[in-house]
Amino acid sequence: MIFPRFTLNISQDGFLFKSLLLISTFLYLFQLKFLSFEWMPTTRFVFLLCTFTVGFKLLYFFKKEIENNIIFYLIQCSVFLYIISQIILLPTDFGMLSKIIVFLVFTLYMAAAASIFFFDVRHFLKILTICCSIQAVMVFVSFLVPEYRDWLSSIMVEGGNIPFSDPFRVPGFSTGSGASLALTISAGVFSSMALYWWSEKLKPKLLYLLLSISMSVSCIFVGKLGLFLSLFYVLTFFVLSFNNLKHTGFIFFVTVFILFLIYLSLDVDLDAIAYPLQRSFSIFLNGEDSSVGALGEMPIPPLDITTIIGTGLASTPNGLNASGSDIGYIQTYFGFGLIISIFFYASFFFYLVFNILKLPKSKNKLLCLIFFAPLFIIELKEPFVTKITHPLILLILIFLSQKELGRKNAQGRLK
Repeated sequence: MIFPRFTLNISQDGFLFKSLLLISTFLYLFQLKFLSFEWMPTTRFVFLLCTFTVGFKLLYFFKKEIENNIIFYLIQCSVFLYIISQIILLPTDFGMLSKIIVFLVFTLYMAAAASIFFFDVRHFLKILTICCSIQAVMVFVSFLVPEYRDWLSSIMVEGGNIPFSDPFRVPGFSTGSGASLALTISAGVFSSMALYWWSEKLKPKLLYLLLSISMSVSCIFVGKLGLFLSLFYVLTFFVLSFNNLKHTGFIFFVTVFILFLIYLSLDVDLDAIAYPLQRSFSIFLNGEDSSVGALGEMPIPPLDITTIIGTGLASTPNGLNASGSDIGYIQTYFGFGLIISIFFYASFFFYLVFNILKLPKSKNKLLCLIFFAPLFIIELKEPFVTKITHPLILLILIFLSQKELGRKNAQGRLK
């Protein structure tokens, strides 16, 4: 995500800073955890570096930020204190405390830190595109080369429910495949398509569309949520480019042709990709989707005094999901309690809406709205609000847009 500037005063225009920024962004976004350093996941490593180097700047940032959004921060502090009281008074675990810390520290705090290191929105989108494109390449490698997955299992902690050995849902270079990885890659599709929309020349447009389609295809081997989000972003930016439809259509077909040539050059067994394709597009092929069906059958804990005040539990003693549901809202409702979970989600929703609508009419504002649109919908799949990636990127976009606005206003005053 970000890489701090040490006392040797690395230039932000220099190759070294750009390289470190790229590496740190990749490490933070994909939340790597190596077997040799299991005690120090890359998210924690980057967080500590940022705290040691830009902590004072962040204090100044949050002084102004809290003044402008006092109600949101009061509610979030109240939620945090309520969860602490649950731990003290109830027979619970630290799962819900972990969720709120991830949201406040590893999402909100780190988004503010990122806004210090990235120059503007376009700069951030370029870094995000590169990181997710690299990950997409590694997804294809892990699908085509089983030996790579064996090697990865020897250096990386295996996270989630999908083992590295699974030949159809592959890990790329991360701790595992699944919806979270696919969601991050789809954010790369968003950034690449945003740059496509921004570009005016044919060559960069062709490059960004090629990257977008490649990342979208990689989601077939990771998770269908990322695939559907990728399609949403591609179609949305095509609609925004409707005023130059012939140009867009030409670029699209040239990109598909290039990808087809790449496919022909690879020795890929058609039977090997049949299952991932069928799984990803089952809702169109069969009229139903296994994931949607499974979510619909998951239990909803009954509304009683226990769930109104919250259990504080994230998992059972044997490690299973305490709420019995994968749905983010249900997990939060079961752990936080009905009243606190409503305050948590509602305050974040209105905080985002308020800060996005407050931006002047611009491409940045539209980008924030597009990326905001799926956030509270995908929470029906998993608790992504407390899983860093999507809210982190959205907050970075908002903070950088505010930074650009402040810079323009300052320049205007100088004139």
